[in-house]
Amino acid sequence: MSRRPPSGDATWKGLAIIVGAFVIGLLVFASFDGSPRTLATTRTPDQPKGSTSTTLKPGASIPTTTTSIPLKDNKDVKVLVANATSTSGATKKIIDALKPACYAVQTGVDALPKVKSEQRDKSIVYSTPGFEREADLIAKNLKLPAAQTGALPPESPIPTKGQPTFNVLILVATDLVDKPPDPLPGAECGTTSTTKAGASAGRTTTTRARSSTTAARITTTTRGATTTSAKPTTTAPG
Repeated sequence: MSRRPPSGDATWKGLAIIVGAFVIGLLVFASFDGSPRTLATTRTPDQPKGSTSTTLKPGASIPTTTTSIPLKDNKDVKVLVANATSTSGATKKIIDALKPACYAVQTGVDALPKVKSEQRDKSIVYSTPGFEREADLIAKNLKLPAAQTGALPPESPIPTKGQPTFNVLILVATDLVDKPPDPLPGAECGTTSTTKAGASAGRTTTTRARSSTTAARITTTTRGATTTSAKPTTTAPG
């Protein structure tokens, strides 16, 4: 039994299917052309409020979020000033400039003899880990370039034994000696109210002690007056 040759309609239908499949393939390939995608947040009607889904959009990069951490309070920043010059008392004016801003300024120290012998002309503000931004702010307020700040070196420029702890170290060179900084803007220091309270308490204690002494004197005087009051009482009628 011989086969019937395909009709013309069947041939055209087959060609149409092949062409359609080819066009669909091109469209799918074009959708993956390697262009950058970004996330778009949408919410469909059947999703609960607050729930979102993400879809890719060509063009822009994925947005990022940054969080700003506030600077530490000045009273929580321990600052140590070290003299790296041959000028005696070079740390005093720097300490005096920092105190109005309520920094926890330690007693000034001398740098190592090796460091002092280098005769530096540029002061440096060193920071310990976690206090980089606070050190940058101090350097800015002292009118030092940003290049003169950095992390504390492995080999300490100051003696390590018997020194107070610090978060920021200012190594004073001839630039701050020749041009001392102006006092930093003042602030309300947390220790100010405590000092005043202590002073008031001391005055109160002194007042009480004086009051007690006065009371004792009054008592003595009263007794004396009682002893001598008989004479005025005797002569009063006359």
